[in-house]
Amino acid sequence: MARTLRLNFPAPIPVGHTVEVTQFADTRPDGKRRGDGRFEAATFPAVVDLDTGIRYMNHVHGSAGGNGGLPFFANSYPLEPRPELPVAGVWRGRVTACTLVMVEGLEGQHTMLVIAEQPAEA
Repeated sequence: MARTLRLNFPAPIPVGHTVEVTQFADTRPDGKRRGDGRFEAATFPAVVDLDTGIRYMNHVHGSAGGNGGLPFFANSYPLEPRPELPVAGVWRGRVTACTLVMVEGLEGQHTMLVIAEQPAEA
């Protein structure tokens, strides 16, 4: 089964690479799930390219606060998602397509990844 990931951050993972995708649980009560969820870790998966070891995350995976501050200085983010984030699921697959799109109004890149999911190991 192929899955398409829509990421609001650059994740230029080559076709053929194996990735591990971590999806986070939405812990907000049902009545409080309003808006676009841009500050919720559950909105964005974290992806690890297992062939290179590079992890791709949104700022909400590494910081409980805003987006880390001023863009003029490098922010100090952890190398892995915050341990207190509840994980909804982890799965692996092979990248079959990757497209990065520059979004001028947001001054950032978004990524579309198509991943052929691998069956879970027994």
